[in-house]
Amino acid sequence: MEIQANMRFIPQNRTSKQATSAIVLILALLLSCNTPDSIAKFCSSAAITLRTGDAFFDDMKASCIREARTRESFGAFTVSDPNPAACNDIGKQAAGLKAASKVISNYFSALNDLASFGTSKAGDDAKDLLAKVSTQAKLSAAPQAALASVAGFLTRVATSAYQQKQLADDIVKVHEDIRVSLDGLGDAVGVVYLHQLQDEEKKTATRYSEFLLQHQGAAEMILVLDSRWQSDRASFAAKQTAALNYKAALDTLARGNDDLAAHAHGLKAKELPGLLNPYAAQLESLVPAIQKAFF
Repeated sequence: MEIQANMRFIPQNRTSKQATSAIVLILALLLSCNTPDSIAKFCSSAAITLRTGDAFFDDMKASCIREARTRESFGAFTVSDPNPAACNDIGKQAAGLKAASKVISNYFSALNDLASFGTSKAGDDAKDLLAKVSTQAKLSAAPQAALASVAGFLTRVATSAYQQKQLADDIVKVHEDIRVSLDGLGDAVGVVYLHQLQDEEKKTATRYSEFLLQHQGAAEMILVLDSRWQSDRASFAAKQTAALNYKAALDTLARGNDDLAAHAHGLKAKELPGLLNPYAAQLESLVPAIQKAFF
């Protein structure tokens, strides 16, 4: 780029030229008519995918309660505490994991807001959510630190005069924290919850076997029992498949965000839909498969 002064062209230095070109490219990318649509679709798919995780987190405590009931005596007909104390800890952990999911969801909402409007208030509750994550979620050190970084970014965006030209740089800076956070959530569902569900399934099967021993020879009772077990087993299988699909969806989301970061400074506006839309489509295909296990 050259500027005119005293009828002569004076070249800018290379650093200034590159910086100016980068800003022009970023603004063209963010402000083109295609960009908000493609980013909005990707970010919307991200938020919907993350919200499906709430069903798993809610079922963590519910599974604990169901497992506790398998230890009740046959025929006792006791009035069960709907919230046994033994399940309080896992209930708090589930609340912490939901808060972690909300932090990441807020990030994608903020990304959409910033790309479209240049401002966002999606991080207004970031500090409160992070406090809940830190005290309840029981995540390992890496995702805890990553979520703190994401929450810090959201707080800065919500409380300071954020400049849209910073967005490409921030996407690059934050993307690894997003991946680590998503990996932590994926393990909470695809490993911790899955093991909990498998344990519940085994204890439920044992419960049916014990009941059968007490009613040997009762053909009608055996048929009823088998029908109920088949229904329970199908429910367990559906939830286990959904947990694996959720973990796969979070990995897809992380790869899409990584791809966005890798091309944040060099992608042409017209290329953005081709980059993000396939990830959005994958997420949209996985969400119904997850939801049908619970609804």
